[in-house]
Amino acid sequence: MKTHFADPLHILQEGAGALGLSLTGVQFDQLARYLAELKRWNARINLTALRTDRDMVIRLFLDSLALLPFLGDAASLADLGSGAGFPGLVLKIARPEMAVTLVESRGKKAAFLEYMISVLKLTDVKVMAVYLTPSLAQSWGPRFDVVVSRAAFSLAEFLKLAAPMLLPGGRAITVKGWSLSPRELAAARKICQSLGLADLEQQSYNLFQEGEPRLVLRTTLLGAVKRPPKD
Repeated sequence: MKTHFADPLHILQEGAGALGLSLTGVQFDQLARYLAELKRWNARINLTALRTDRDMVIRLFLDSLALLPFLGDAASLADLGSGAGFPGLVLKIARPEMAVTLVESRGKKAAFLEYMISVLKLTDVKVMAVYLTPSLAQSWGPRFDVVVSRAAFSLAEFLKLAAPMLLPGGRAITVKGWSLSPRELAAARKICQSLGLADLEQQSYNLFQEGEPRLVLRTTLLGAVKRPPKD
């Protein structure tokens, strides 16, 4: 049964608790400001199709925070196809000591990210307003402990982008809906073998209050990428 709270920040607090997270008052204040600015900007440009505070808190903020347990002690993270900052900017708020790079090709969304970084006074976080290709990812070289994405690419596409950016032992993590096709999963497993990535691990969780299943897929770079990926 779904529980409805009048205050979306109550939902955020309850949801963080359900995830076993201990966020500080400063972090909750930052997330509250983030939500307010997201709604304000969304009235003018299309940052998200979600319209209610409740949906934004559950489907964007809490769904991003659900990735925290998978980050380990990562010191650096890249979020590919970050959009309005989910999950990368939320993870930065929750882990302020972590260096974060948000990769977003759409100019208006990149501008929103730059604005939020300034408003929230975040440090060691930058926006790369580029269309990322495997060749460009290869040219950046290995520099991140974790590369994440929130359903912005097919699994195989994501792995081609993430692998050359990972440090040895680094992790690629993405979130998919429960209806992931066997064909997409098979293609991704093949890519893992060709790029020197470990086999994909899968773990499910349910969206707070909704009960909607999510699937986290992750893999680890075993050594150097075996060959440059093709665009």
